[in-house]
Amino acid sequence: MTQQGAATRLPSQLIERIKLAFLRLTGLSLVADENYLLVAALIAGLTAGLGATSFLYCLRAVHAVFFGPVQDLLGWLGPSAVMFLPALGGLIVGPFVARFAPEARGHGVPEVMTAVATRAGKISGRVAVVKILASALSIGSGGSAGQEGPMVQIGAAAASAVGRRMRVSPQHMRTIVACGAAGGLAAVFNAPIGGAMFALEVITGELTPAFGAVILASVSATVVSRWFFGNYPSFMVPRYDLVSNWELLLYALFGIVAGLVSVGFIRMSESIESRFEHLQVPARLKPALGGLLVGLIARFAPQIMGTGSTTIEAATWGRLLPLTLALLVPLKMLATSTTLGSGGSGGVFGPSMYIGAVLGGAFGWAVHALLPASTAGSGAYALVGIGAVVGGTALAPLTAIILLFEMTDDYRIILPVMEATVLSIVVVRALVGESIYTLKLRQQNIPYYAGVELERARAATAAQAMRTDIPPIGENTDVVAAMAMAARLRAEALPVVNDAGEVVGLVTMARLAEAAAADPRPASIAEIAERGDQLLAGTGERLDAVLTRLGENEADALAVIASRDGKVPVGVIFRRDIMRIYERALRRT
Repeated sequence: MTQQGAATRLPSQLIERIKLAFLRLTGLSLVADENYLLVAALIAGLTAGLGATSFLYCLRAVHAVFFGPVQDLLGWLGPSAVMFLPALGGLIVGPFVARFAPEARGHGVPEVMTAVATRAGKISGRVAVVKILASALSIGSGGSAGQEGPMVQIGAAAASAVGRRMRVSPQHMRTIVACGAAGGLAAVFNAPIGGAMFALEVITGELTPAFGAVILASVSATVVSRWFFGNYPSFMVPRYDLVSNWELLLYALFGIVAGLVSVGFIRMSESIESRFEHLQVPARLKPALGGLLVGLIARFAPQIMGTGSTTIEAATWGRLLPLTLALLVPLKMLATSTTLGSGGSGGVFGPSMYIGAVLGGAFGWAVHALLPASTAGSGAYALVGIGAVVGGTALAPLTAIILLFEMTDDYRIILPVMEATVLSIVVVRALVGESIYTLKLRQQNIPYYAGVELERARAATAAQAMRTDIPPIGENTDVVAAMAMAARLRAEALPVVNDAGEVVGLVTMARLAEAAAADPRPASIAEIAERGDQLLAGTGERLDAVLTRLGENEADALAVIASRDGKVPVGVIFRRDIMRIYERALRRT
C-alpha cells in the first residue's frame, strides 16, 4: 500500500471504528443507529453555527469596506455615489459565482431543496465557502436581500459534508441536511425552535421524522451564535396587546391584504428572474446590472439597501411616516426581486419580514387614524405583518409564528399574528398554490417533496394495504368452486389453509384457470397450490419489504398473517394495491 493510499484510507477506518465503538456502547443496532444520528446532528449543528458566524463577520467586514473606503473614493459623485455600490458588488459576485459554484446564486433555499429531492442531500462543501463570500458581497455592498437564505445554504452544505465524513446512511442524509439548514437559520435569528420549524416545514416538508435530531442541531448552532454575539433578541420591539376583541376583524382584513401582497412578491420575483434569464447579456455581468438598478432605487430610498433590519425595527416602533411605509412596500419588493433575479446571492426571508413590517405599519396608521380608541398603534400591525407576509411567502405557518416570537421575545399579541398569518396563507394557496421557494422548483419539474411522500408509502405496513374480504380456502376445495369464488371476489389469488386453519400457501387465478381446463382436472386445490413461507407477510411488515419479496418470488400476491407462530391468515396483499399507494404518493407531489 502506498503512503498516499494509507493516508486517504486512515480517516475512513478511524470513522468506522468510532462508529462501531459507539454502536457497541449504546446497545441494540437500531437504537444505536438513531443515537449515532443524534451525534451527527450535534456536529452538523455546531458546524452550521460556525459557518453562520463566519458569514456574519464577513458581511460586517464587506459592509464596512463598501460604505467606508469605497464610498469615499466615489465621494466626488455626491449622494449619487450610493447608486454604484451594489453594481460594484455585483460586478465581483457574477464572475466569482460562475467560476466556483453556480448553485450559490439566488435564494439558497430552493437549491437546498433541490439537493434533498434529487441528490439525496449531497451538497458540495465548496458551496458553503462560495455562498459566504458571494452573499457577503451582494448584501454588504447594498444589494436588497436577506441573511437567512445564505445561512440555510451554508449550514446545509456544511452539514452535508459532515454527514458524508461520518458515513451517515443515505436514508438519514436528508435529516442531516435539514439539521444544517435549521442551524443556519437559528444562528442568524437566535431562534432555535423557529429554525427547526423552518427546516421541517420547508426543507423536508414534514414535521415528524428525526424531530429530535433537527432540534438538537438547531440548539447547538444557536449556542455557537450566542457565544460570539450574545443572547439578544433579533429585534427590540415595544410590548403590544390586543386593544379589543373587535380589533380581530381588522387583523383578519389585514391578513387578506398581506396575502395579496405576498402573491405580488412571489409573482414579481418570478417575473424579474425570468426576464434576466432571457436578457441577452453575459451571465457574469447580470448581477452588476441588477446592482445598478437597485442603486437607482436606493438613490431615492436608501432604506431598501441590505437586510433592512433598522427599518423593520423602526416600523415596529411606529417611527416611520405612513407615506414612507406605503412607498417602501413596492420598492423593497422590486429591489429584492432585482438583486436575486439578476444572479445576486441572498435570501428572501428577511425581505419578507421587511415587507410585512412596512405593510403592517402603513395599514396600522390608516386604521388607527379611523378608530383611535379601538385599535393599537401602527407598530402592532407592523409586528403582525412580519408573521403574515413571512407565512404567506414561505407557506410555513408554524415557522412564521414561532420565529416571530423568538426574535422579538414577546408572546402577547399571538392571536392577531396567528389569525393574519393563516389568512395570508389561505390567499396565497388559492391564488398561487406554491411558496416563493417551491414555485421555481415546480416550474423545473423537480419533485421536491416526492421523497417525503414515497418514504411515507414505503413505511406503510401490509396491514394498511391488504384486502380483508378474501376468505381462505381449504386444501380439499374443488378447483371449479375456488375459481368461481376468485372471480366473484375479483381476487388474483386466494390463501390456502390446512385442516388446522393455518395458511400453507396461495393459489393464483392463473393456476385455477389452467387446472379447470386440464384433462384430467386436479381433484383439489392441494395439487396446484404454491407453498412456502416466502409467500407469507406479517401485518407489520413495511411495503418496501413486501414489494421486495414479491419481486424475489416473481409473485403478484402474498398471504398476510398476524403471527408467525399461528400462521392464521388475516388478508391478502397484492402487488397492484401496493403500486396504487405509490402512485397516489407521487400524485400528491
